[in-house]
Amino acid sequence: MTIKFAGIDAIPADGYILNFIVDGKDETIFCDGIEELMCTVLTEEEWVNWLTGGGLPLLNGKKINDEVEFAEEYIDKTADDFCVLFEN
Repeated sequence: MTIKFAGIDAIPADGYILNFIVDGKDETIFCDGIEELMCTVLTEEEWVNWLTGGGLPLLNGKKINDEVEFAEEYIDKTADDFCVLFEN
């Protein structure tokens, strides 16, 4: 299986669609709100820290303050980890 991350689309009412290309087909994952999006990319400890106002962790030694930008960079580097979500 080949998988490539193709970005995040924000939708009305604070939803997010994660876009992937899986074996040449467009596939998506829906996240209901910023909390669910961040829960998708942060460890439990990082998520609790972020949720309680501690901010986002460094990503490859770089500080990113925007949650969507952080998620895009994280998922782009770890897209292969998401392949289990698209297995039949």
